[in-house]
Amino acid sequence: MKRQTHIRYWVVAVFSVVFSIVASVLAGHSYSGAAKIPPPSPPQITRIDTIQKSKTTFDLQIYFSVVSNNNSTSKAPLISTLVSASGKTCNANVGKQSCTIRGISKIATVNVSAKSKNAGGYGLPSSTVRYLVGSSSWTIASQTPSTATGVAARPYSEFVPSSYSSKSPVPLVVLLHGYGSSGNQQETYMNFKAVAEQRGFILAYPDGTVDAAGKQFWNATEVCCAFFSAVDDDAYLISMLDDIESKYPIDRKRIYFVGHSNGGFMSYRMACKHSDRIAAIASLAGATFLNSSDCAAKDPVSVLQIHGTSDTTILYDGGSILGRQYPSATASATQWATFDRCSNNAVPRADKLDLVTTIAGSETSITSWNNCRNGTEVELWTADQGAHVPALSTTFASKIYDFFASHPKS
Repeated sequence: MKRQTHIRYWVVAVFSVVFSIVASVLAGHSYSGAAKIPPPSPPQITRIDTIQKSKTTFDLQIYFSVVSNNNSTSKAPLISTLVSASGKTCNANVGKQSCTIRGISKIATVNVSAKSKNAGGYGLPSSTVRYLVGSSSWTIASQTPSTATGVAARPYSEFVPSSYSSKSPVPLVVLLHGYGSSGNQQETYMNFKAVAEQRGFILAYPDGTVDAAGKQFWNATEVCCAFFSAVDDDAYLISMLDDIESKYPIDRKRIYFVGHSNGGFMSYRMACKHSDRIAAIASLAGATFLNSSDCAAKDPVSVLQIHGTSDTTILYDGGSILGRQYPSATASATQWATFDRCSNNAVPRADKLDLVTTIAGSETSITSWNNCRNGTEVELWTADQGAHVPALSTTFASKIYDFFASHPKS
């Protein structure tokens, strides 16, 4: 996500440092050889800011922290820190903890790392951060994997429209980020706030927990994306819903989830496990459970699956992650059409949508499964040549909310 740092966006750095001090005593002399100076410990990337220089290029201001001499593998003073971003570099002399890499293209995803230098040479590099150029600032979260499920330990962000009145029920949209991203980054990418202000719904955009690789994630399905943790995100998101409902008069027939990639997987999970509370979901480049028995939704939920045919991260036709399979976009929609007992299946619509700015024309076709239980509907929006992190049109969020608003819980 770093806009979308979706599923192949993780890089686990393994820090293993083995140093030896060599001393030699010459025969017949009272002489000890000088110890070899070990290089410094790895620094840590702590923040990345985007500075727009033109319509197509940006500078990256990259901040890092260095290990103090008292805690480092080496007591020798630092000389400098070299920061790299996909082939370009900048150098920060001792005493400075940031530098600027210039001339990065917009929408490029860069791998950012740093390594420090002392008289013993360069040490091991930091863990790598994948960052989407042009997205909001990236800041590091705690590197300790969390299993917290309450909102007190895991606060969330929310947006309340200016039209809000405590006397009137208000819809709720929950926006879930992709693997390695954050709620703020996801909101910057999809821009639901503007639609919330215009259409009068409350928006919540929480953060997943941080895994051992330093990446925020949701524990959604057996495929994605609890690679290092077994946190109960079901419990957390339900506690968040309970908290929001305690503060605002939420219309319980209009609670919606939307997610990108790992957030799409998690939106499916919430629909499966909490179909009594959720009216509709939308998944961009996500997928549901491979086996329908793992979902077992009891109540109908309207489902919108959005997927690009050129997605190389979560494949449109289905694939696997670490040997575990996930269904195709069509299979995800079909599974929910079965749950919802739709009688009109896979009906192509004549109209198309223009959702991706980098693809000419209206690239997104619509397939509908309708005449379903309790007025629900399932739709598959297929973006021809669409990627995993497409350049979304300004109408993307409003189109999703159009689907939501048309499908309240009956």
